Amino acid sequence: MARPADDPPPAASVSPSGEATAQLSGDGVPAIAPMIRVLVPDAGEPELISLAPTLGTPRDAMRAEEIERTRLFIRMGWLLSVFVIATVFVVGAPLVMTLVFVAGLVLGMVISFAYHQAFADPRNYTPRALMTLAGICVINGNLAVLLYGAYSAAPLVVVIGIHFVARTEAERVARWIFASATLSYAALALVIISGVVADPGVFASARPVSRATLITGTCFVLATFWLAYYTARQFRLASLAAIGDLQRATRLASHREALMDELRDDLSRALRQGPGRYTDQVVAGYRLGAVLGRGATGEVYEGHALATGAPAAIKLLRRELVADPAHRERFARELRATQALASPHVVRVLGGDAGAAVPFLAMERLHGHTLAELFRTTARLAGPALIELCRQVGRAVDLAAGAGIVHRDLKPQNLFYTDDGTWKVLDFGVAALTDDPALAHETGVIGTPHYMAPEQAQGGRGDPRTDLYALGAIVYRAATGWPPFDADDPPALLYAIVHRMPARPGELVDLPADFDRFCAIALAKAPDQRFASAAALSSALAAALRGELDGALRERADAAIRARPWEPA
Repeated sequence: MARPADDPPPAASVSPSGEATAQLSGDGVPAIAPMIRVLVPDAGEPELISLAPTLGTPRDAMRAEEIERTRLFIRMGWLLSVFVIATVFVVGAPLVMTLVFVAGLVLGMVISFAYHQAFADPRNYTPRALMTLAGICVINGNLAVLLYGAYSAAPLVVVIGIHFVARTEAERVARWIFASATLSYAALALVIISGVVADPGVFASARPVSRATLITGTCFVLATFWLAYYTARQFRLASLAAIGDLQRATRLASHREALMDELRDDLSRALRQGPGRYTDQVVAGYRLGAVLGRGATGEVYEGHALATGAPAAIKLLRRELVADPAHRERFARELRATQALASPHVVRVLGGDAGAAVPFLAMERLHGHTLAELFRTTARLAGPALIELCRQVGRAVDLAAGAGIVHRDLKPQNLFYTDDGTWKVLDFGVAALTDDPALAHETGVIGTPHYMAPEQAQGGRGDPRTDLYALGAIVYRAATGWPPFDADDPPALLYAIVHRMPARPGELVDLPADFDRFCAIALAKAPDQRFASAAALSSALAAALRGELDGALRERADAAIRARPWEPA
């Protein structure tokens, strides 16, 4: 069954003109974009949607929790310091040692207050800042051990500090704190065990203690240090794994919901089929039958030639849009673009007239299914099928580029697989023609967000490399089962397309490392860093799936990945 060429995608915001549209304020998506304007269908003024920061990975979530935990730990440290200062002068410790200890606590409170305020901005939470803060804690902890006793309850303060710091994402800081606390306590204990000095703490026992007992006590304290460090690191790993499992479950649920949305859209489209306003009428020598589908700007009817009975699919501009010059021009542009491409991989035009009372476009009647429909029964395409898809669609893309045409809306819904095994590109309704002066005044973001190139997401007109990006995004989806980017709303999706990289394909499914490299080039943010043609892209895909990507392409891809690393899956 032929699909309505301008039927909008199920998960995109669609403008009244029929294409997925988002209007960005200024000159594109800024580096920090709290607000993006989105045109909502039939809603009048653009709606402002806030882009709140999101926690994209388990490490992001753990870091946010760590910052809040650090600030809480600082506040608890203040309370403990105040209590100790209030009581330290009554425990009978030497005055000089007491004053040094109190000075250390006061200095620690002052410095930690500065960090507490600074950490309100997550950008200030750095390994260097954490190292400084933890170093002060170790120093004051050792002073407490000297003041109260090496074998008193004082080392428990150090244990708590080690356990806290060891949960940090900065593993080097955690190892340094553990090592410094262990070595400093071991050095003090060694001096005491050797008999050079007695335990200076005010809670040190006056009862004679054997050297073996001191060694045992020292080993016990050091063991608690190690246990605090080890358990904290394991707790961190367990938390990361749990958050990762939760995110995977959430993502799977989201994926299933997206598939359900597509199925609902298919059902809605099916229910829209049947008799239409022009059923049984004759248009340009074709008698129109049932409606095959309706889009935002047109209706597609089943048709048969009066002279020969040959089947066709007839697209008509909606009656309420006939008087709109902009919609007539767009319809004319689709007709010119499709007629200019004589290829078995582009839907064939049988005739058309954009200047008729009701503009029409007669196309070959196709039988088969779209790639989007195939995805609902087959999550991924095997290597040979994927290569053949890319090769055939790539021929249409290169042919269009040679004719000065940019499709600008390549997506699974616009790729049709016929019953005879041919892939065809549909819907040139938003295509850009290089010799079309009307496009100079075109504003807004044109295309379907999930497969849109970064330059499109920023409001650019695009060039043939824009279609190459979309083809690469389709390959990514077909190989992994996931689109390169996903988000809860179009503004967040556009932001991700411009500023972030997708998950590494090999982390989602078992694919050769060369396929990761292929995607790094195909989905490059800068157009001049992508493949030069669809033929080059298809050839590289075939080599990548065999693990035989060209050495020069490997170096180029590895450099791109170092410059823009993959996002965690």
